[in-house]
Amino acid sequence: MNQLRHKFEFRLLGYVVMLEHFHLLIWPSPAGNPSRIVGSLKQRTASYIVENLKRCEHAWCRQMLTKITLPETVHDESRYRVWQRRFYDFNVWSEEKRLEKLEYMHGNPVKRRLVKSAADWPWSSWRFYHFDDASVLAMDRMP
Repeated sequence: MNQLRHKFEFRLLGYVVMLEHFHLLIWPSPAGNPSRIVGSLKQRTASYIVENLKRCEHAWCRQMLTKITLPETVHDESRYRVWQRRFYDFNVWSEEKRLEKLEYMHGNPVKRRLVKSAADWPWSSWRFYHFDDASVLAMDRMP
């Protein structure tokens, strides 16, 4: 993420990593392109995940690799699909909307019944906003 922040010049204001998708709240530079940022992040992380699953000798890793393998009928450059194919962007123009989006993102693991409280999901920016803890991923403040 830090490499991408430098390359694409954006600020990371919020995130939640789920099992098959993620949410980002970013502030791109004037020349920034959210599609390129998300596409690059998906490509890099998918490559990392696939390579680690291939090296892993546990049955669970082989099962996961099988689950993310695309059928031969899919005409795609990739052999695997880790993340959802599309992404949906939304421009945030107010502080109220920013807070609404953060609450939605942080509540996603709770809604999916993965945890009882957003505080229990370690792969999000929730702890940054409630405890000033950026130990998992460095965060940016609003400009």
